[in-house]
Amino acid sequence: MDKYKVSLKNRTNALSLVAAATLLIYVGLMYFQGGLPKLPSFIKGFHIGAFIGVELFVVSYLAKYMKAAKNETELKKLYIKESDERSGLILQKTATLGMSITFVGLAIAAIVAGFFSSLVFYTLLAALLTILIMFFALLVYFSKKN
Repeated sequence: MDKYKVSLKNRTNALSLVAAATLLIYVGLMYFQGGLPKLPSFIKGFHIGAFIGVELFVVSYLAKYMKAAKNETELKKLYIKESDERSGLILQKTATLGMSITFVGLAIAAIVAGFFSSLVFYTLLAALLTILIMFFALLVYFSKKN
């Protein structure tokens, strides 16, 4: 359980860093907004929503980890929940199917978009290639790791 406590402390530190970095980046971009291109209100709203969503997500996990670090029973509950093999297998199968659907969906969307807009076609193609490169890089990494 001591190894798990250290792992939880490292996660807490990493999440604190993510929260602070996200806040600094957002505040910096707002401060230097004059040098950036003028954005439509929808994109500004999306940026604000994404920022608030990321911050709330990170803060909720920070609270959960800090609560678990102070209470031994909460720590055990969290450890059991995270090390549950059934939940891990369900997550793996979900991710595998999700990636397959994403590959096929992006490929079909790129093909269809090619009939209407070259910009959208190249954007979807770039997204598809980026995801494929990450997928194969992770495949090679995990093949050599095990």
